[in-house]
Amino acid sequence: MDLLQLRKIIKKKKPSFLRQEAHVRAKLKNNWRQPKGLHSKMRRKLKSYRKMPSTGYSSPKGVRGLHPTGLREVKVLNVSELDSLDKTKDGVLIGRVGKRKRVEILKKAIELKLPILNIKDVQSYITKVEEELKKKKSLAKSREEKKKKSKEEALKKAEEKKKKEESLEDKADKEKDEKRKVLESKNETY
Repeated sequence: MDLLQLRKIIKKKKPSFLRQEAHVRAKLKNNWRQPKGLHSKMRRKLKSYRKMPSTGYSSPKGVRGLHPTGLREVKVLNVSELDSLDKTKDGVLIGRVGKRKRVEILKKAIELKLPILNIKDVQSYITKVEEELKKKKSLAKSREEKKKKSKEEALKKAEEKKKKEESLEDKADKEKDEKRKVLESKNETY
């Protein structure tokens, strides 16, 4: 029997190891903690009490930590890390990377014919991401154009306001001149 199949069978039989009385008390989380009580039935491994983790439940040493496909999972964070991988033994896991960088890594992995473990349909994923990036770029461009237009409009409005203020000042000056002329002409007649 293959070691991967054996590991699968062992994992099927393996119980979920829970903390003592986690199923009874709501405040206890469903994770494992070693029972330490002096009279603890679980610690003493009595019949009909929960099982405790032991070496018998572990996977075979040859396949421990491997992906279900039998490949070693290698986390890749940049393109240069792909060169050191072996396509028969290693599988690529791409994580904690932005979309643009992830697409670059995927393209390089396809070029090197490396198996990618955490993305099922690679080609469709690449096209989808590239479309999203194009959309984002066009949105940013349109936003920038809007900003420019609004700035230009604000400048135009400011100029118009200045012109209006200047024209108002000119009108006030003209009125003052006319009043002065009228007053001077009246003074001359007397």
